[in-house]
Amino acid sequence: MSKSIIFDTETTGLDSEDRIIQVGAIIVDSKDKEYSDLHNELCSCEVPIKIEAMATHGIRESQLVGEGKFEDSRFFKVLKELNNESNYLIAHNLDFDLGMLTKYNFENKFSLIDTLQCAKHLFEINDIVGDYKVSNHKLQTFRYMLLTEEDEANEADKYGVEIKAHDAIGDVVILKLFLKKLVERLMSKYKLKKYSEIMEKLVFLTKEPVEVKFINFGKHKGKAITEIESIDSGWINWLFKEQEKQKNSNDSKFNRELYNTLDKVIKKRNSQTGHSAGDGLQF
Repeated sequence: MSKSIIFDTETTGLDSEDRIIQVGAIIVDSKDKEYSDLHNELCSCEVPIKIEAMATHGIRESQLVGEGKFEDSRFFKVLKELNNESNYLIAHNLDFDLGMLTKYNFENKFSLIDTLQCAKHLFEINDIVGDYKVSNHKLQTFRYMLLTEEDEANEADKYGVEIKAHDAIGDVVILKLFLKKLVERLMSKYKLKKYSEIMEKLVFLTKEPVEVKFINFGKHKGKAITEIESIDSGWINWLFKEQEKQKNSNDSKFNRELYNTLDKVIKKRNSQTGHSAGDGLQF
């Protein structure tokens, strides 16, 4: 019988030296698809909390005094016990949280589901959902688009926790509710009903690259990439170059999907004009 670990971490920052200082998780049993186990743990570490991180999650150094280290946490013990491909590890922007876990010598064997990546497949930018237009794929955006206060209150009461943005356990409660909405949309789009088929599709979408169709920032905000290419190909070249710099420097702002999409657009243009791949990137 498979289990799903829906989890989130808060950290000392976003850089290579940073570590986990809070973990929240709800473990769901595939048989009843509800609550099996809950984790909400603060963790001490030797790395100071960066002020930018503190301003986001609100965790102070003083709150970690006397807390055990993440590698000694109950969550980490359970994570290692359940670490096999029949179980699912689920997070929003999973690459970040999984990257944090690898700093503790964690070698993943779970089947992985990234709700951020799945959302990009199922909710395109500019899609109309209820009374709102999808502008980005952040968890908090979907929270206010799809969930009611009653939804949140009932779910929080079930676990005896408080929902706060950028709090690990609060975000996990929101993520669990969003996952249900994600599954409903997936079932409708792909006509799936069986639990195993649904989970397999989420795992597949997590691995599948997303083609970015619209830009949601900068001077071309709201425009389709195909439109921008036709009116301002130089901006496409510039944006690709910026993404390439971020990729080469392992910048956390690097957007893999945007980079791959721009790369295809430029290669297509160059194949039509007979230029080599580098010709479109002269400045």
